[in-house]
Amino acid sequence: MLSPEEIKEAVREWFSREGVKVESISNPRAEFVFKVKFMRFFFTVVRPNDQKYVLVESQVLISPQHLKALTAEKMREFQLRSLKFSFGRDFNLGFIQPRPGQPGPKPPGPGFVVSERIYDDAFSEDRLWQTMRRLHSAIDMIIMVINEVTGQTVGKMPEPDTGGPAYYT
Repeated sequence: MLSPEEIKEAVREWFSREGVKVESISNPRAEFVFKVKFMRFFFTVVRPNDQKYVLVESQVLISPQHLKALTAEKMREFQLRSLKFSFGRDFNLGFIQPRPGQPGPKPPGPGFVVSERIYDDAFSEDRLWQTMRRLHSAIDMIIMVINEVTGQTVGKMPEPDTGGPAYYT
């Protein structure tokens, strides 16, 4: 089994070999945090302090075009269909919903987050590839679900100009 430092270097080297720019982010609650753009979407790869896993996640905000078409009923249908898909494909899915009057900084949103853990005893470059590919495909499918629910056509994704959450159309 690899040490946490060896896993950190293996993650960084794998993304570099794949031609993916790796941005290190400092966080006192994590041994390492990398932000990467894998294929079309931004991901955060994190090893929380005192944990034996690497968490891979991507936060995607719902586009303004979709927000205009999403009634409460359509939002519920989108969320239920997306959750059913996540259960069948074995990845974690959460929804981001800012709440009016919520104390503290407002989270962006609405949107969704896909994530998966890779535990140290199962870490390999192949497992990292499978995880990245599965989560990327999951985002694509969830976008297809929202397109169907809202009746929107599939368009080309604009290139985000920041490393923040991705918008799609």
